[in-house]
Amino acid sequence: MNKNDNQLVTVFVTGDEGVRAVASSILEGAGIPYFEKGGASHDLGLQVFNLSAGSVEFQVHPEDAAAARNLLAHLE
Repeated sequence: MNKNDNQLVTVFVTGDEGVRAVASSILEGAGIPYFEKGGASHDLGLQVFNLSAGSVEFQVHPEDAAAARNLLAHLE
């Protein structure tokens, strides 16, 4: 399956840097590629930074969304 960056879905939003670091670690540990909208990309072949953003949206491919939401649910 061809993973298209235009089909990413938001699974978690945070404005807390500590929570952002934990969420990143959880997704990386699970092997789920993600993009931090308003932050930096990870494993999606993109490098985009927006240091002025107050919150970060974690976005994943649709087929990873349920697993990512389950993994991050306790952070809300």
